[in-house]
Amino acid sequence: MTERDPQGAAARPEAPPCRYDEQHPSTSASLNAYITGYANVRKLGGASLIPLSCALIEQGPTDIEVFPDFTGGYLTQHSEGTLRYQGEPRTPPFQATFLTFGFAPTKATMVLEQTGPMTMDGSGETSFITLFTKMETRIRVPLVLRVTALEVNGTPLDVGDDCRTRGPLRSPEPEPAKFPGDHLVLTGRSSHQPPDLPVGYLLSSGGPLTGEVTIPAFTGCGGSGGENIDRLLTASVSGPGNYVKQMQGQTCAVQVFNPDQCTEDLQPLVIPVPER
Repeated sequence: MTERDPQGAAARPEAPPCRYDEQHPSTSASLNAYITGYANVRKLGGASLIPLSCALIEQGPTDIEVFPDFTGGYLTQHSEGTLRYQGEPRTPPFQATFLTFGFAPTKATMVLEQTGPMTMDGSGETSFITLFTKMETRIRVPLVLRVTALEVNGTPLDVGDDCRTRGPLRSPEPEPAKFPGDHLVLTGRSSHQPPDLPVGYLLSSGGPLTGEVTIPAFTGCGGSGGENIDRLLTASVSGPGNYVKQMQGQTCAVQVFNPDQCTEDLQPLVIPVPER
């Protein structure tokens, strides 16, 4: 369903709130954006929709180290962010339907919970002669997958209040000494040759980010009836080689209002569309 303004013109599609507030106030470097996408579950031979979610971002300055011949320079930028849903660092609940072990229809309701800092690190090069710029951005965030409800063959199973992966989703980390611990790693790349618009992913304008994750084993999955279904979820879902493609929309710079990027109440105007 699409909202309409008082004059009847089509506005942005419905989306979860994505704004700064008294508990999380904005600064001059604050951006907000929507993200969504798909995550393949290799064992199940299908993909789960990553729900439309809000990210609040503190954008760092872009530093440049000039080449010795002064023809260009190396670019770096470090930013940090957090997911935000109902005041918590997590996604909205989302559902996935699949065939467990290839024959049992299963519907799970889940959320992704952020358990540590989200970092965005960009690096690249620019030419002072041609003005051509290329950038690579890596986003790192520890996310635990929590299951809040489960149905198998239409029969609800009590998963209890603490059904989750044993630790965060984990990706291959190209710099493990610098970035230890388990976390999701998503990578986006861009190129820009003025006067054309940038192609690919930039933190400020969004775009596609891709990665691969291992889903850890599940724990705490058992309700008051005493039935433990950790093994069921682990056997049917957990494992490596799960491809992720996330789409980020254009950011809204909340203290520099731009009606092409922000709604009147300073939420992101652009709602990204998930891609496989």
